Amino acid sequence: MSATARKPERLLLALAAVVGAMVMAGCSTGGPPPGASASGGPLPASTSSPPPGTGGWPSKPFTDAELAAIINGVAHARNLPMAAAQDSTRLRSGAAAGSFPSVSTEATPGECSVFVPENPFVRWADKAASFAEGGIPVAGGQQGPASTIMIVLRSAEDIAKADFDYTEDLVSRCSHFGLVTTESGRPSAYAVQLLAAPPVAERQHGYMQSSEPKGPGDYGSVGLRVLAGTLSITLNLAVAGLDSDADAKPALDSMAALARDLITEAGKGAPSVAPVPANTLTAEQLVELFKGTTGPNGEPATLGGASVLGPPPGFTPGTPSKEPEAPCTFDDEAYFGSLSGAVMGQGQIQGPGKIDYSDFTVISMPEAASRPYPFDARAEGLRSCAGIQEEVPGGASRQWSPVIQLSPGPAADASYAVAYQLPDGTGEWHVRSGARRGTLSIEAESRTLSQAETQAKADALAAFFGNAFARAGV
Repeated sequence: MSATARKPERLLLALAAVVGAMVMAGCSTGGPPPGASASGGPLPASTSSPPPGTGGWPSKPFTDAELAAIINGVAHARNLPMAAAQDSTRLRSGAAAGSFPSVSTEATPGECSVFVPENPFVRWADKAASFAEGGIPVAGGQQGPASTIMIVLRSAEDIAKADFDYTEDLVSRCSHFGLVTTESGRPSAYAVQLLAAPPVAERQHGYMQSSEPKGPGDYGSVGLRVLAGTLSITLNLAVAGLDSDADAKPALDSMAALARDLITEAGKGAPSVAPVPANTLTAEQLVELFKGTTGPNGEPATLGGASVLGPPPGFTPGTPSKEPEAPCTFDDEAYFGSLSGAVMGQGQIQGPGKIDYSDFTVISMPEAASRPYPFDARAEGLRSCAGIQEEVPGGASRQWSPVIQLSPGPAADASYAVAYQLPDGTGEWHVRSGARRGTLSIEAESRTLSQAETQAKADALAAFFGNAFARAGV
């Protein structure tokens, strides 16, 4: 493993992208014998009573959104200022796009693979079980690569068989085992050791994992997997200086406390989540629309996933933090905030040169969206204003040079195409254009060093829009 891969930030990427925890610390050479726990006793089958007032372990499966609301509910109870759960819709649609790298895992002995969390790329595509993912800092800690507990929740009628289909005899045989993950043809080897876990629910086991060979400065991680009725919980925490079993105990204790909070939140019943408005295209259909498409010069157009705009699950819709986009401004934060319920995806077309790329955004509005559409107001402002102030997320703003109007290309219900420069000293010309047909809108930005090439850029983007509209049947 390279020095770069040992950095905490690299570790978090691995936690999120390779089996939930592929860069973890492992067992010392003087660890307990097979079948023994970190304290020297057998790994317990584990039993624990449901939290008081919850009416028992969850008995009905949760949806993706309900699982995300459970994570966010715990984050709220811990006074975290923002959503802790990721967007499951984007992850699922990304899996449908086939844009993720090929990853495989192989345990030795093979029977020990049941103790390895499911490959996330497989999990995101698995429609037999609901899931949600996120991260919550260790109690009292700050967000950071080695202080955030990574969370995976799964739920299904048969989740016990899917995630905990092992006997206590297999626990003994797999107390130590090897694991090889292969990503895009590059293998990495790890050593895994099972650990006794604090009793939290019906079943649980802990584990820690380290790269082989283990190098100086390697970060490690400890994992905890818990079964509570129809709820499966997998937690991971990166740990520095994880050299012995005893070093894993603080991490296991912190994760056990979080698991109890998650189970308590789930025990309150299915959280109330806002229904997703009916839309002409789902997130997966929007991604499918751009599969195999090419950009202006034949380069592949990549749309890696799509999301439903609006408050995260578990958050009550309230007054938007910003007013709708004002005339003569370009404010994506306000614009997207006015499109609650719309399905949005953002992608890129990479050309041969350093600046020969285009970023694009595609939005499918809800069927019940009312006129005038927000896109139309944006297009009118860009067509009629000589100067534009761009509001950059984070509170900054920048003034576009006097805007040059370009021909927007093929007919659409609403469209725009402009060229401008920024006061950044690069001399680059930015070409922004967009078009709407029906409830589907597409916008894109390209760059060029020559003002004379700006119309050609706009024409090429207009052709890209036209192809997308044709594929969508609008």
